Amino acid sequence: MTSAFALVMTVFLITGEPQNVITGIYASKESCLRARDEQKISGECLPLKKVSLYLNNEIPAG
Repeated sequence: MTSAFALVMTVFLITGEPQNVITGIYASKESCLRARDEQKISGECLPLKKVSLYLNNEIPAG
């Protein structure tokens, strides 16, 4: 069984803080890489299972 892949790119806010954004979810790594190249996105294709760990390393305010 293969995992789905998410195309993730990092966006920098006006404050300079980086924010990771999922731009799409694809059935295979090859289709994810193809979409990245077609859209000329400087991002990476990560297994969907790892994306939640990758995106949830935020520190709550307060």
